[in-house]
Amino acid sequence: MSFLTGFLFGKEKRVTPYNPEEEEPVLRIGICTGEKVAGFSSLRNGRFREVMLITSDNDMDEFCRRYAVERSRIREITAG
Repeated sequence: MSFLTGFLFGKEKRVTPYNPEEEEPVLRIGICTGEKVAGFSSLRNGRFREVMLITSDNDMDEFCRRYAVERSRIREITAG
C-alpha cells in the first residue's frame, strides 16, 4: 500500500483470528456510560481481549462477519 493510498483511505484493518476452543465472543457493556466493546474472553482465565467499539447494529454485523460469529453465541458482560 502506498503512502497516499494509506493516507486517503486508511490502513487495512487486521483481523486477529480467535480459537473457539480457547476464547468465547463477548460484548462488554459499560455500567455507567453504556459503551459497548466487542471482543473475546479467555476460557482459561477470563481475560478480555478488546477487538472493536460497537456504536451501531452495523458495527455488530461487521464484528460477526469478520469473526464468523453468530449473534446468539455472544455473551454480554457488564464492566464497572
